[in-house]
Amino acid sequence: MPPRRTPAGSRTPVTLQTVADRVGVSTMTVSNVIHGRGKVGAETRARVKEAVRVTGYVPNMAARRLAGVAGTRLGLLYPDVRSPFLTEVLLAALASANAVGAQLVVREGRAATLEHAEKLVVEAIEGGAEGLLLVPPYAELLAGSETFLRLGIPSTAIAGAAPLHGMQTLRIDNRGAADQLTSHLLQAGHHRIAFITGPMDHGDSQQRLLGFQDAMHRAALPIDPASVRAGRFCFQSGCEAAEALLAASSRPTAIVASNDDMALGVLWVAQRAGLRLPDDLSVVAFDDTAASRRAWPPLTVIAQPMASMTDAAVAALINTLSGKAELPSGEWVLPYELLVRTSSAPPSRR
Repeated sequence: MPPRRTPAGSRTPVTLQTVADRVGVSTMTVSNVIHGRGKVGAETRARVKEAVRVTGYVPNMAARRLAGVAGTRLGLLYPDVRSPFLTEVLLAALASANAVGAQLVVREGRAATLEHAEKLVVEAIEGGAEGLLLVPPYAELLAGSETFLRLGIPSTAIAGAAPLHGMQTLRIDNRGAADQLTSHLLQAGHHRIAFITGPMDHGDSQQRLLGFQDAMHRAALPIDPASVRAGRFCFQSGCEAAEALLAASSRPTAIVASNDDMALGVLWVAQRAGLRLPDDLSVVAFDDTAASRRAWPPLTVIAQPMASMTDAAVAALINTLSGKAELPSGEWVLPYELLVRTSSAPPSRR
């Protein structure tokens, strides 16, 4: 952990009181600005933020530990999208933390912005977190943040898409996996294949779209722009995309969804429309959550090794906090697996 910064000409550690004194407000006002709560005027809020920047104030993790916080605490920051994937991440993180005797501090985000992500980090630290587990889009947002880097808190990104500055990334080859998933459909005889993206501010969404395009281009098949629909990694967006795709005059015979939850939406819309699955429509997806295995028909998926990812992420944080390693950095690309189930089959010849 980097040394705590001090105001010029002083050896006194920078505290919440330091910032408050500089601005001429209470420590409660400073805390409210940092956490984005309470009624604080725009001018005062701006002055507090500038004082935080100038003084280099960061929450004092060492002092908090001396105050009696028991055990190592790791923070998990995740968006407020309700999905089987995030449920799997949470359960895997809990199991990984429990296996090493660590506690998990969970912070659910409400907005995909840098300012909100930075606020979540500060809240997690003040809640006792000494290391962070991050998922998209917060990992990508924080990677370019001076505020985040100044905090110097060990961090790992789970299920990202590329190396990120200031943290270690644990991921699969999303582009290669999407290529293999699409190729599975091509080899079965499909030519009209549609694709549902995830949010494009997620690196993994971008890589999965590229993998789909790679497979289609290699097969010399054109990609109709109307066959690529935007999704939000949620069930409802899968329904919306499926309704548009299945209403087209040249309906696809197969759909690749960028996660299980959107694929479940596709299955729901297709069955309501009276389509026979997989004869009339094959559906494939990413993640291999419990929902994908319980769907009807069970989904063909690219399985992400969530347990291995979280185990490795937690181990990296513990090694740093115990002094066995420097701040986590770089990336670790783990193997994925194509699991073929009954949601995919050759297209019907009828």
